[in-house]
Amino acid sequence: MKIGVVIVTYNRKDELKKVLKLFDRQTSQPEYVMVIDNASTDGTREALEQWREEAAGYKKIAVHMESNMGGSGGFYEGLRRGEELGAEWIWVSDDDAFPEPDALEQAEKYLTEHESRLPELSAICGMVINQGKIDTKHRKRYYPKGIGIVEECISEEEYNKKSFALNAFSYVGTIISKQKLKEAGLTNKDYFIWWDDTEHSLRLSKVGKILCVPAIKIHHDVEETERVLNWKTYYGFRNMTDMYRRHMPRACYGYFCLKIVVKVWISKVFGWKKEEMGILEDAYEDVKKGRFGLHPVYRAGWKAD
Repeated sequence: MKIGVVIVTYNRKDELKKVLKLFDRQTSQPEYVMVIDNASTDGTREALEQWREEAAGYKKIAVHMESNMGGSGGFYEGLRRGEELGAEWIWVSDDDAFPEPDALEQAEKYLTEHESRLPELSAICGMVINQGKIDTKHRKRYYPKGIGIVEECISEEEYNKKSFALNAFSYVGTIISKQKLKEAGLTNKDYFIWWDDTEHSLRLSKVGKILCVPAIKIHHDVEETERVLNWKTYYGFRNMTDMYRRHMPRACYGYFCLKIVVKVWISKVFGWKKEEMGILEDAYEDVKKGRFGLHPVYRAGWKAD
């Protein structure tokens, strides 16, 4: 049950070097480690060339993109290339997701012990730990309830089980079946950033089961930051809206859109949250018109006045 690894990076050389060392030290080594460098400018290219020259028990692959295609484009490219390589399972993660030394061993153990179930599995994923605590935001369930849409973070209590089912994951220590990947398709590269992993997991959940195996542990230390309106806000609104359009019943999506229209109208009449509602309106209109990819205004560094 060999596992290949795909890591997407952009201008986080030090974090990336730490991640690569952790894969060197895995108690069960991967089939390959592929790094998609999204045109970094901080010396990542040189660090990767040095990494490739160091001996290891697995294949090392460094892909240098010509331009920054966002996390979505990076994972699309990594999974596309992974489909052509030998491992039947592909681990995906960011450059700041640090697996425990036995993470791959635990994954291989689970897949081996449940070999008879593998044809029905789309993916397995690990437990994400943030500053010593389970980060429940990375494993979720989405489902319609009446005409509403429920986003359920899985409780810490469920992590006491050997495994549990879900239909939405982040790309932090998720291991995807190459066979199911071919059925469900690759990451939607036009999202650029945010919600690409959630949308992809909902697609994968339609062709097979997704299970979380808490014995697989990944550390992803991110401090809570104050919510600000910036360029990422636009992609969050836009891609979430498109995800609901693709995966939720028509009545639920229609009700969701109605709430957007009402919020924007109230904002224009009463001057309520004008900046935020302006971004929301731009995102909603772009989904309606099928405009995706990198927005001409909402680029890295943009923030509301």
